[in-house]
Amino acid sequence: MLNNIRALYHIILNYHFYTIPIIINEILFNFKYDKNLNKFKYLKSNFLSDSIPCPFTFLKRIKTFIEKKNINLICDLGSGYGKVLYFFGKINQYKIDGIELDKDIYQTSKSLENERINIINQNILDFDLNSKNYNLFILNDPVKKRDDLKKIVEKLKLIKRHCYFVFINLTPDKTKIINSNLEVIDSYIISNSKNIYFTKPK
Repeated sequence: MLNNIRALYHIILNYHFYTIPIIINEILFNFKYDKNLNKFKYLKSNFLSDSIPCPFTFLKRIKTFIEKKNINLICDLGSGYGKVLYFFGKINQYKIDGIELDKDIYQTSKSLENERINIINQNILDFDLNSKNYNLFILNDPVKKRDDLKKIVEKLKLIKRHCYFVFINLTPDKTKIINSNLEVIDSYIISNSKNIYFTKPK
């Protein structure tokens, strides 16, 4: 119960006048789909960000982008309990891999696996981004430190094939890394820390 109150406070504090549509969309998601995918976990980690599910409102915007860009293979770096995996892999029938380091969260999310959803227990800093021909990477603020995000972005820049990167809920210091290293082709900004950046290599 305390975590639910904390999460609601977090939504109101950060989403401002978008709070009501965000909450309505989450209620719709819980009613229509698996409400367990809206689980969250506050991690006592110096490396991993807290496991906060991506808002349903954001998922629908990302889906529109995917449809426009003819994406067929997705990788969710820091997949948490699997809301992104479920939405794109099960509901929308895309092939998608999730990379999750936290052992307990990984074990819980494994129940989502099927012929389209694959989940790997690995540090995203060590994961081989070229292991498959992914043409979209999704990152819902998976790491706490700015320097760790910079390491991930540097790895993304080395990918030779044509692909896109979607960053969700970045703080201003992390946004600077994206703007400096990648081409932002679209964005959806609610506040300083609640946003989506659609990017590609420069």
